[in-house]
Amino acid sequence: MSTLALGLGGIGLMLVLLFLRQPVWLALAVIGLGGNWILNGLSASKFAAGTTLFDVGSNYDLSVIPLFVLMGEIATGSRMSAELFNAARIVSSGLRGGLAVASIAASGAFGAICGSSVATAASMTRIAMPEMSRIGYEPSYSAAAVAAGGSLGILIPPSIILVIYGSITETSVAHLFAASMIPGIVLLALYVVVALWVARSSSAAPIEEAASLRERLKALRDPWQFLVLFLLTIGGIYAGLFSPTEAASVGAFGAILLGFLKGTLDRDGLVNAIKASVLVSCALFMIIAGATLFSKFIVQTRLPDTLLALAQDSNLDAWMVMTLIVAIYIVLGCFLEGLGMILITVPVFLPVVTGFGFDPIWFGVLVAVLVELGLITPPVGMNLFIIRAQVEGLEMRQIYRGILPFLVAPVVLILLMFAMPSLALWLPHVLY
Repeated sequence: MSTLALGLGGIGLMLVLLFLRQPVWLALAVIGLGGNWILNGLSASKFAAGTTLFDVGSNYDLSVIPLFVLMGEIATGSRMSAELFNAARIVSSGLRGGLAVASIAASGAFGAICGSSVATAASMTRIAMPEMSRIGYEPSYSAAAVAAGGSLGILIPPSIILVIYGSITETSVAHLFAASMIPGIVLLALYVVVALWVARSSSAAPIEEAASLRERLKALRDPWQFLVLFLLTIGGIYAGLFSPTEAASVGAFGAILLGFLKGTLDRDGLVNAIKASVLVSCALFMIIAGATLFSKFIVQTRLPDTLLALAQDSNLDAWMVMTLIVAIYIVLGCFLEGLGMILITVPVFLPVVTGFGFDPIWFGVLVAVLVELGLITPPVGMNLFIIRAQVEGLEMRQIYRGILPFLVAPVVLILLMFAMPSLALWLPHVLY
């Protein structure tokens, strides 16, 4: 069997394992170790397993992950997401669909200190869904707005997905964070436009009483701790004061300190947040270790080089190749979890992308947008299932029906990034 056939067979077998509901880390590790065994022998495969676990566990760049996870857990436990939603609710009052707009805006703000789409969607479901139900919003519309807003945690920095992308591609996490900021804001605005359009064109949401100017100004001052954490972390990175890891440590400590000062965090809450952070971080590091083994196997089969040669020999222009890659991501996003999808595909596609002259920073932001699209795309959108699990009586078909208009927003952003690559590349060039 040729190495190319072995590589394609390994990818096919790994997809079978994933569709059989095996853990992502297990599917990646089994194929990576098995492929290395076939190519290099049992001793080399065992050596790769040991060194990979040590290298991943001791990688300083990856230490940013548990710190950002901890900051997100502390922010959730300190009810910061509730304060953000309340502020956004007052500011957007008087609009038809104002609570949906508030949930999207609060999700984007909370994602800027959380970095996790799952945590953002789960937190905002508990806060926004009961309020929208009380006012009289259609459940499908409410769930769709929360799911779409929750997905912003992947794109708006700090993003755990971008940290992992930077680790496996050896690109600057700080540059990735800068590149994703403007697309993240644009996507938030597009979601707001969709929410307002759906509310105006149907009876999905009632008109709410408008707050006074004084109430709106006061509401903007209330979530001051969010601004403090954002300036400490993302502002510190953009200003060149901190590396991403230093910013994450400062942000985690700042979240703990603010929680205790405000009285919204106690010792038990801190212990629970640390425990949750350890569990989440361990799961992420196992996936990264499995993906590293899988990547070593794929590189040895020379599959990326072969794909690049085939694409160049087919006389397809660069944008046509990129369109095909985007189509593959969209299809995979309907069935695979986002982190696993990145770790599986990036080692294969990145050499093709850079071979056709695309910037790896731009591609990283594009991949984050595609993963975000996958989080809300039926039938296996992770955010959709998170909301369904927390809202009693809500059916999946209702969520599927409600989310369809919101899928337009990330597609429009992808088209904008194709037409204007500077949308992602301008800010990194200005800052660095």
